[in-house]
Amino acid sequence: MAQKTKDLGRTAMESHDSLDPRSSLWDLVAVQLRLQRLNHGWTCQQVGDVANASRSHVSNWEAGRRRPTQANLAPLDEAWDTANLLTSLAEHAKDGHDRPRVGAFLDYERTAASIRNYSSDVIPGLLQTDDYARALFRRGGVVDDIDSAVRDRMTRQKRLYESNPPQLWVVLAQPVLWWQVGGVDVMRGQLEHVLRVSELDHVSVRVYPVAAGWPGVSGSLVLMATRNAEVAYLESGRMGRLVDRPPEIREFSVSYDRIGAHALPEEQSRTLIEHMLGLMK
Repeated sequence: MAQKTKDLGRTAMESHDSLDPRSSLWDLVAVQLRLQRLNHGWTCQQVGDVANASRSHVSNWEAGRRRPTQANLAPLDEAWDTANLLTSLAEHAKDGHDRPRVGAFLDYERTAASIRNYSSDVIPGLLQTDDYARALFRRGGVVDDIDSAVRDRMTRQKRLYESNPPQLWVVLAQPVLWWQVGGVDVMRGQLEHVLRVSELDHVSVRVYPVAAGWPGVSGSLVLMATRNAEVAYLESGRMGRLVDRPPEIREFSVSYDRIGAHALPEEQSRTLIEHMLGLMK
């Protein structure tokens, strides 16, 4: 029991250390929540009693794995006399854009029953080859260990081949097929891979043609539905935003459907990708 408690404490410390309040408002909420709790000498259970949540929920809030609501934070602001600090930070965090919170995004992706993905600039991670992913990481300069990042990305793709895979709908803006990421050989391998994966019964790949006009979304838009929740994730450049508010999710869902309405059918999309491959020979 003592060893288990020690391991849990080590895991909690690692989670807290991974937070970056300088680049994520939600991380700032988590850090401030823990700071206020410790300053007032409260346990996670005491916080949960006031915030109408379980002790484990509070622990997850402080580690940045889950997000408290305004209803959770308001009684804590009152109890700690913080002049609405926590609720104000959370309100700004809902509307703000953070650097991509990979952990939170991947948690949803791992359990999603359906994933709808639109991308205007690159092949989505679930469809990337290792060479293509490596070229992206080298170009982007956002990771220190490229080999590890590529391995992690390839591991994510294993879900597509499991016994209960997610339904995956992908819409690629036509320029995604043109960008020479990593050179001609890498792009050829990447497009061939997209064609192979698109043959899976639970995967749909379509192309949004440039002739359809500006789609209204830059970067990528991902809509994921799990058994208990639905979220949207928007990413452009090095900035990302995870959305869990139903009104916003409905708006993004409409945007995705509008894009899909103008995308080419699957067979025409496949023909276009094959045509691009022919130009690379």
